[in-house]
Formats: sequence, C-alpha cells, structure tokens
Amino acid sequence: MPRLAIMSDPHANLEALTQVLHDIAGQGADETYCLGDAIGYGPQPQECCDLLREAQVTTLMGNHEQGLINIHYLRDFNQPAADALRRTREMLDEATYHWLVSRPKALVAHGCRMVHGTPPDSITEYIWKHETAMDAVFSRYPEAVCFVGHTHDLMRFTHGVGVGASRKLPLLPGETALEPGLRHLINVGAVGQPRDGDNRAKYVLHDTDARTVTLRRVPYDIARTAALIAARGFSKAFADRLW
Repeated sequence: MPRLAIMSDPHANLEALTQVLHDIAGQGADETYCLGDAIGYGPQPQECCDLLREAQVTTLMGNHEQGLINIHYLRDFNQPAADALRRTREMLDEATYHWLVSRPKALVAHGCRMVHGTPPDSITEYIWKHETAMDAVFSRYPEAVCFVGHTHDLMRFTHGVGVGASRKLPLLPGETALEPGLRHLINVGAVGQPRDGDNRAKYVLHDTDARTVTLRRVPYDIARTAALIAARGFSKAFADRLW
C-alpha cells in the first residue's frame, strides 16, 4: 500500500507550497493530495495551481474554489475574503479557473476519505462546529480514516463501538499511531496560512500499512509572501496573519 502525503489550504502561498512539496519529495511519498483552498488570501494563485498540476497533486474543492463559481457562493465570505477572491479571479487564466471550479467535493483513496470541510462531502462546514456531536459525523460515512482541512488548525478525533463517545485529541508533531479497532478523523492543518500557533506550513504523511500519521512542519520565507500580498493588492491583514 502506498504512503500518502496529505495537505490542505495552500491559499496561493507559493513559498509555503514549494517548500512543502520539496519536503514531501524528500520523505518518499507515493501519492500527494490537497484537500482544497489552493487559492484565496495569498498573492500567487496562478503559480500555485500550476505547481499543483505540475507535481500531479490530486486536488479537491475548498470553499474558496466554490466562491469563484458565482455570487451566490461569494456571499458566504466576509468582505476582505470576498475582495481577495475577486482579485484572485483577475489573476487566473481561463483554463486554471475551469480546473479549480471542477474539483471534486470529496474522494476515497486507499480506504481513506478526504474532504475539505466535514465528511462525507461538505466543503463549507467546519469540523469544530460538530465537536459535541462527532458520533453523528462518524455515522455519515463508512471509511476507517478520514482527512479534513478548512479550519487551518490541527486536531484529530477517534470513534469506536463500545468505547464511549468520540474523543478529541491533539495532533502532535512527529508520528502518531492510529489505534486499531477505532475510526480516525484527522485535521491536517494548513500549508499557506496556519492558525495553530506555529507559523510553519503543515502537512501529514499517512503510512497505510503501518497505520500511522506523521505531522510535518516546514519553514518557508514568510517575509517574501507577506510582501507580495501587499504588492499585489490584497489586504495587509492576510500578510499579518502569516506571522
């Protein structure tokens, strides 16, 4: 069985995405997946999409890709985020725009479900909104392992028949064994705009044979991305958030 690299939320941060893909190559991953939000907030949407396709990263739809589709979806964003998506659209060529808005909402690969927001296939629901009802979330899909993004944070949940309610656990740096007999939902954090208190880009490696998840934290040139955010007409708040 292959070793999977799983990332989410690059958010047009080419510096972070480049370093993450370099790290993935060094770790010997067999396949790489992105759980959506390749664009939004960041200054290099076209370049990030080009890199994802060049690196053959299987990419899902996030809420920022959905926001490009029409004004109905754009209404769900606050004003700075909506303005950033309008600016993003100006920077994308037509082929890339159509690629982004045609991404799948969810997929199952090697027995693992992958989705941007909340399983089985919600792009927009934050998993933390369901923390008091995670048993219900686990009941909506059959896979033993599920990976999500969207919150830009790191966490994991376990669930098993006869072991009480679902548990929320931290996703710590390094390797985490996925306990046998339980189901697991892992939030992989963010590449382009982490919000877990550590400004390094995040992604995970999943060894499907050993049943482990390894959190990787990758430094990148934050100053360069922050400067480009301002230079290309995006809100300064998006640059400040990177630090």
